[in-house]
Amino acid sequence: MFRYGDTNVDAIKLKIFPSFLSGDAKFWFNELSPGVITTWEQMRQAFVSRFFSPAMFNRLMKEIQGFTQHPNESLVDTWLRMKDLLHSCHGHGLSRGTIIQIFYHGLDEATQAILEAGGIFLYKTPNEAHQLLEDRVLLKLNWYKDMKSKPLQKTVAFAEGSINSQLMEKMEVLTRKIV
Repeated sequence: MFRYGDTNVDAIKLKIFPSFLSGDAKFWFNELSPGVITTWEQMRQAFVSRFFSPAMFNRLMKEIQGFTQHPNESLVDTWLRMKDLLHSCHGHGLSRGTIIQIFYHGLDEATQAILEAGGIFLYKTPNEAHQLLEDRVLLKLNWYKDMKSKPLQKTVAFAEGSINSQLMEKMEVLTRKIV
């Protein structure tokens, strides 16, 4: 965003805001009476109160505070789900340390053990713990990208001579046992 001269940042935000709206939000904005909202804070409050009710906020906060890992959910997927939940709860006001605590205590023991492999996870600073989780996500995303870009090669090895005949005999014996 560029600022020219003494242009007020709030005025710029108010001018740009409508371009980010669509659907019901755009309709709501177009129905506002001109001059009713004069500051960015008023616009923010009006928008949040219209599209983010206290009941929704309370429900999302309870979901965050009671966060638990799903069965068979990986550490990375659990962290991504926590981040999505935090992102959907505008203005949750939770510190990074509190988020790390809630997240860690919501993990199953096996996943906690994975985090403890690099030392006691909760002894790390909130920023270190957060960075560790973010690094895991980046590693997984890079692994997926690498797997997609590398063609899968399958090879079949054949044994030579007597080893080959021994393997074939064992295969026949196993086949007879199955049938």
